[in-house]
Formats: sequence, C-alpha cells, structure tokens
Amino acid sequence: MMIPKISEYNTFTQRVYNTDPLKGKKYKKGQLIPGTNYKILDISRNGTYGNKKQYGVPNHMQAMAVAPVKNGVVDYSQLTIAYVGTNPEDKVDLVTDVIDVADVDGTLSQTKNLVEIFEPPVSQFDTALGYADYIQKRYPKAKITVTGHSLGGSLALTVGAKKYLKTVTFNAPVPKDKLSKKDKQYILDNPTKITSYLNVDDLIGNYNNSYTLFGGLFKGDFQHYYKNGTGMGDIDLEKTLRSLSQGKLVLKNGQTIPVSKEKLAELINENHNVANWFDEKGQLRYSQHKVTVSKTQATFETKVSKADTALAERLAKIRGLRKKYGHKYSVKGGKIKLDAALAYALKAAIKEHGQSGIEVLEQTQKQIEAKLEANWNETLQMARQIGTDLTEAEILEVLHYAGADKESLYTKPVEKLNEQLKPLKQLKEELADFDKAFDKSIKKRIADDQELAGEFGL
Repeated sequence: MMIPKISEYNTFTQRVYNTDPLKGKKYKKGQLIPGTNYKILDISRNGTYGNKKQYGVPNHMQAMAVAPVKNGVVDYSQLTIAYVGTNPEDKVDLVTDVIDVADVDGTLSQTKNLVEIFEPPVSQFDTALGYADYIQKRYPKAKITVTGHSLGGSLALTVGAKKYLKTVTFNAPVPKDKLSKKDKQYILDNPTKITSYLNVDDLIGNYNNSYTLFGGLFKGDFQHYYKNGTGMGDIDLEKTLRSLSQGKLVLKNGQTIPVSKEKLAELINENHNVANWFDEKGQLRYSQHKVTVSKTQATFETKVSKADTALAERLAKIRGLRKKYGHKYSVKGGKIKLDAALAYALKAAIKEHGQSGIEVLEQTQKQIEAKLEANWNETLQMARQIGTDLTEAEILEVLHYAGADKESLYTKPVEKLNEQLKPLKQLKEELADFDKAFDKSIKKRIADDQELAGEFGL
C-alpha cells in the first residue's frame, strides 16, 4: 500500500485544476499525472460523474480520483479524491464561496447582484459528497483520502467529516454552515485523520479558521499553521476583508495603507497559493516555519501507516498462496488454515492500532502533567517576584488562599487525570492477553502448513 506524502497531496490539489473545462480539460481519465507515479482513475467535471455523466448536477464542481502506480501496476487499495478550488473566472465558484463558505447572509442579495449570477440549484458541497459516494461504490475495498486547496479544501473538509475519511487540505476556509454539530465534533476529535495546513498570512484560507466576519471561529488541533514570509503578519485580516472595496490594508494597530487593486490581488494570491510550499525533494521551503506536527501525532500516524501497509502485504501473500496452491486451499481443511492466516493478519493490525492508541494516551498524559508542573512552577516564580517582602511560607499561604497553590494547580489535576486513565492499564493487559491467546490458537492451526508457516514466521 503506497500512502501519499503531504507534498504529493499538495501536488494533487494543484494538478486537479487541470480538469476544469474552463482550463481546456487538460487531464483525461486513465492518464498518469505528469511528473508523478499516480494514475487518474476518474474525473468529475461540472458536478457530473459516471460513465455517461448520469450522476450529479451541473454546478461547476470538479474533482478527480487517483491511485498510485508501482512497477507499472496500479494500487487500488489507496485512492485519493482531489477537489478543485475556486476558479476566479468561474462565477458559480465565486457564489459557492460567498454563500456556502463565507456565509454572507446579511449582504447576500447585494453580493449576488455584484457578481450578477444565480445560486446553483444544488451546492457543490452536495455533489462533492455524491462523488465520494460514487468512488467508494466503485472501489469498495479501497482506503480513500480526500484533499483540496481553497474551496476544494472546504469541499474535502466537509466530505471527510461526514464520511469519516482521512482528509488533507491546504489554505481551506471552514464552511461552518455545511458542517453539522456532529461533523464539527468529529473534526475536533480526530486531528490525526483531519489535517488542515494553513499559511498564517492567507486572507482567504484563514476565514473561519483564525478570523471571521460573523463570529464563531472554528479552531482545533487539526489546524497546522506555517508562514511563508510574505509580510502580512501585521495585517488585521478581518478589517482588511471588510475594506477590500476601498483598496486598503488595515494593520493590527489600526493604521491603514492604501494599495492598488492590482497589488492587493497579487499579495492575496501570493499568500493563498500553495504551489511553492514544497521543493523538488518534497520538503517545506520555509524550514524555519515548518508545519508543527507533534511528535506524538507523527509517531502514531507512522505506526498506524506501517500496520496498514503490513496488513496489505500479508493479504497479498494470502491471495498469492491461494492462487499458487489453489487445490490445496479449496478443500475444507485448507480453507480453515487460510482463514486462520487471514485472522492472524487482521489480529496483527488490530494489535498495532491498539498499542499505538494506548501510547498516544500515555504520552499525552505525560505532556499534560509536564504542562501542569510548569504552570505551577511559573506561578510560584511570579509570586516570589511580586512578594519580595514575604517569606516563602507566607507566599505559599497566600497562594493557598487564592486557590493557586501546588495542590490546586498540579497535585489534584494530576490525580484526577490518573483516575480517568485507570482503565488504560487494564486495557493494555487485556490487549496483551488477547494477543498471546490468539497467537497460540493460530499456531495450532497453521504451524504444520509449510507455506503458511513460512510466510508468517510461525
């Protein structure tokens, strides 16, 4: 199983723009994406899809489904759906941004008149979801990831939250009105499955992420910020957005800077564009501003990815044995052994996933305890600096009466945390017992089968 790197998702989000009819339909189904080892399996143009474009509704939504190719063989176990972002020349895209992403309700009619078009009968968010359903039905055994940039990222974020798919987005505004309370909670609870990469200086991508016009920011660990150094750090994004028609930038200190529309468009596009985020080696160009991914999260994702890859390889071996020794595994005893081998492969993946999850909780516990201890030490240090005329005992007494002593800030919270995580120890023991018992049972069934035992090291 070949899992794309972040830089490859970034490439998909850029190349998928070439599926847009307004760009000449440069990409065709069945071709390799130039410069990559990924094949285009399917394309949705103008919101329609299917062999005869019989599904969906024309509304200018564009997307493509791709799969990795290794040694000339397409790996259908790992697919990615990439959604196209806003085409500035496409007025339906612009209206989708205004209505569904920016949630411009108070000035909706005025905005519609401004762009002089109608709202599409079916939102691009609906057809994006329908297209994901279609791809899942065509490839039911595939593990699917959704990705996109700008509006395409907003579409991917919505589809990923509703269908529980791995999601990687770039400079994607949060489409709050398209996300239910359940969707939002899923995003917040699963930062290792839903990841949104944002340039802190991006006026467009940060909408509903770090600023908004109508209140109710949506923030969480799924957001990963980096800075490309183009000098928007002092800009008040909200006030600047409100002042775009006046042709001025508004700084955080209240100062305004007149700027031509051409220069403003250039600055906005430079910060919203993701074409130059990665170099030819797939590394972030701005190393001093790397996307912050916690070590705990990175370790978890790596282990789970390796477990999934190992499972895919073992399943491939089992299929190979069935094909090579077909008659042997077609009789009752042989089928039982092959089923046992399949169960063993699944058990190994379950064990690795379980252990990785437990390790995340244990590491997170240590991090929380360290933060609590640091907070207490900082509080004590500040109290010592303020109460220079007090003895140490008097300082501690004052902190106690203020509810800011060590017991309140560190000891009790740690005890509460340990109590909440008590079941974790039992879970670890149960997982270990399950692993041993399962191994013993499987070995009895397949140890005398030379081929199976050899493949699985039993």
